[in-house]
Amino acid sequence: MHRDPDQWRRRGLTPPAELEALVHARVGWLPVAEPSYADFFIDPTARLPGE
Repeated sequence: MHRDPDQWRRRGLTPPAELEALVHARVGWLPVAEPSYADFFIDPTARLPGE
């Protein structure tokens, strides 16, 4: 049941695989293994410090 995306959506939640894809699309380019909350607010078009 937990692996069925429709069960997650039926309860108003995003399935884990889709959530992981969203996170990777947003912060997957960062050179960190575990993104923090603040990483979601970085402008992806801005240069990183030290570049």
